[in-house]
Amino acid sequence: MWGKRGHRGDALEDLLYYTNQYYHQQQLCRIDKVSTPIKVVDIDSSGMVTKGFFEKKSTVDFIGIIQGVFVAFDAKETHLKSLPLSNIHAHQIEYMCDINKQGGLAFIIIHFKFNDSYFLVPYEIIASYYVAGSSSSAPARKSIPYKAMDPKFEIKKERSGSILNYLETLNTYVKYKTELEIDKKV
Repeated sequence: MWGKRGHRGDALEDLLYYTNQYYHQQQLCRIDKVSTPIKVVDIDSSGMVTKGFFEKKSTVDFIGIIQGVFVAFDAKETHLKSLPLSNIHAHQIEYMCDINKQGGLAFIIIHFKFNDSYFLVPYEIIASYYVAGSSSSAPARKSIPYKAMDPKFEIKKERSGSILNYLETLNTYVKYKTELEIDKKV
């Protein structure tokens, strides 16, 4: 039986899977679920896998292309009024950093269950919390608080709740990222 810890975010992942199928049918993008590589060790006589292990750490939950731009994102859910930084692994931050450096878009979509709200959290914001939380010179943040969520990055459910329309919010992220680049040059 699977442990609870490894399957947080499954409901959100399912919602995003159906959203991505809808987007693909509308020819808006191609986003695929990333599978975690598993090494099969033993199979019973009926072909059922009875023993296996994860070969390596996975990257993020979804990757793909939207209007010529590579995107990589993870789905996170929490009952808390914050997203614990321990839910975002160092290898995921590293992967998102690489995507960002190559001109892609990296982010997390988070579902706050306490009020059923959804937010896109850009890599740049995640990285700022992650660095501050691991730095000895800064006060150690252990989470990204709900109150820090920017309303412009809120994502709404549409089509009677069957899709999580994150594309509009993604356009807001592109504008945000462009403004950050302009500010760096000034």
